Amino acid sequence: MSERTIDTLDFATSLAELRDGGARLLTIRPADDPAEALLETSDGDRVRLRRTPVALSRGDDRHGWHTGRAGMHYRDLIPDRWDGRFVASHIAVPAGGEVPDDVHFHHVRFQFLAVRRGWVRLVYEDQGDPFVMEAGDVVLQPPTIRHRVLETSPGFEIVEVGAPADHLTTLDHSLALPNGTGDVDRRWEGQRFVHYRAGSGAPVAFDTPGFSALDTGIGAATDGVVEVRMATAGDGSVAAPIEAEFRFMFVMDGSVSVAFSDGTGRRLAGGDSLAAPAVAGAVLTDPSADCVLLDVVVPR
Repeated sequence: MSERTIDTLDFATSLAELRDGGARLLTIRPADDPAEALLETSDGDRVRLRRTPVALSRGDDRHGWHTGRAGMHYRDLIPDRWDGRFVASHIAVPAGGEVPDDVHFHHVRFQFLAVRRGWVRLVYEDQGDPFVMEAGDVVLQPPTIRHRVLETSPGFEIVEVGAPADHLTTLDHSLALPNGTGDVDRRWEGQRFVHYRAGSGAPVAFDTPGFSALDTGIGAATDGVVEVRMATAGDGSVAAPIEAEFRFMFVMDGSVSVAFSDGTGRRLAGGDSLAAPAVAGAVLTDPSADCVLLDVVVPR
């Protein structure tokens, strides 16, 4: 008996088609607004059907912000969070200054940060003295690594992406940071700490013509759990598309068009983001000369 997963944009229609084809329904959740179902086909194989809508967020949505942890402003980039599987947040600290944060850590599958505007000073367990992340920098926070946000510039903006969406954050009152420099090869639940500095990555192929991409090193540090690239308009090499469980793109600067397999499309500007399942057939086209794209792929 095998099990395969189907991501769908239209849960009700896909469920009806599977049942009409002879599959029997085993479980469904939640009852009031189904997002996942498990079915068994006539040959005994199982199919897990998941509602996975396209999530398009506009950077100029001034009503989308709310106050979150440590007084920072948050904008939810995937409102239904794909049934809790992933979360992406646009975080801002308009006034800047010291952040009233505590030493803490997260129980996650993965989590990383990418600075869009300004700078932030942070300190991490075993990473030496506090350091500054600037625009274009990316940090991978391995699961359970202790850290603390200390200070930001005025107008600071950062993008945070992780899984699962609903995860526990625990404060650690016993560890003072900084705590020195530890083993550079240390792994926290199988992942290494990464601080990628803007423009420093090795060139890698991108799955869409018209772009050049740099590898942040996060794929290697997570053993392929998540790949994170910074893409710009250019004539880089083209790779075959990756079969992805999750694809997320945030326009750091400039603009780019996206077309879907149903014939619709949008122009994405700076601050806009897109989370799309493979079934949506999203294709990027016509990047502006100043386009900078944060590209995130979780392979299936």
